[in-house]
Amino acid sequence: MVPSEGARARRHWRVAPSQAGLRLADVLASWLEEALGRPVPMARVRALVAAGGVRVNGDAPRTAGQPLRAGQRVEAIVRPELLRPRATASDRPFHLTSRALLFRDGTLLAVDKPPGLPTHATADPSRPSLAGHVARFLRESGAGSYVAVHQRLDRDTSGVVLFATDPRANEGLARAFSGRAVEKTYVALTVRPANVPRAGLHVSAPLSAPGPGVGRRVTIGGAGAKPAETEVVVREELAEALLVEARPLTGRKHQVRVHLAHAGMAILGDPVYGEAGGRAPRLMLHARRLALSHPLTGQPLAIESPLPADFEAVLARLRSGER
Repeated sequence: MVPSEGARARRHWRVAPSQAGLRLADVLASWLEEALGRPVPMARVRALVAAGGVRVNGDAPRTAGQPLRAGQRVEAIVRPELLRPRATASDRPFHLTSRALLFRDGTLLAVDKPPGLPTHATADPSRPSLAGHVARFLRESGAGSYVAVHQRLDRDTSGVVLFATDPRANEGLARAFSGRAVEKTYVALTVRPANVPRAGLHVSAPLSAPGPGVGRRVTIGGAGAKPAETEVVVREELAEALLVEARPLTGRKHQVRVHLAHAGMAILGDPVYGEAGGRAPRLMLHARRLALSHPLTGQPLAIESPLPADFEAVLARLRSGER
């Protein structure tokens, strides 16, 4: 029986032999989907574990990534309304206008991406994406609808995203993004560590790609890990946070998020590698600047995006000392 909205229900499961060794979060997500009749976001599953709503053989697990053993009894307090996707900017209407364009020349188009909007189209055809908005904008402006994606930002990351709108730009862009010829600069609000790095920090830690499935984490090291390097500079020290600038020298998935967390400076609002909610309404990561040579003309090109209003609001609150 599925509990109604606002009601609490205690559910019990037994770990099957085929589930032995799998992470608690992954197995629990599957069980909850079956119980509720709809997918449950992995961030909500982890939040349920962190809040103490799950027991494994009667004990609270230390982490949602805890591996399970066959025969273990898992118990969870299920409240459907707390297991729905967190409201994000993608839940609000977004219409791409010329005000969001940072650069356009008939070959390339750069957009100031809002938080909460996926860069690529997803498996859900009803869900909007930045690429879809760009294609629609081009059609409506009479410029065709060709859009090629060579760069992506995570859903809750804001800032500069560059698209090719002419097939002739693809080869040069692909070569630039894969060959470290693009300089990317991110700004982030992070946890303040016990020892704040006074000079520039170079993070060199190989990253392993996540496995299949939503919510899988990128990890440091492991089989198949690829080299990854990020330069970090602290731009402002706040009482309980840092404003940092990060420049990834390689282009691994979640690289800035993982490297900052690895350095003790997890990004505020990061539900996967840091602290979700609390002091930030979303992942406080912004793609501030993109610099590269134009793929056709060779001319230097630097595209910048100002900090969005929600980022500025969190920064102002932290500067004032408010929690």
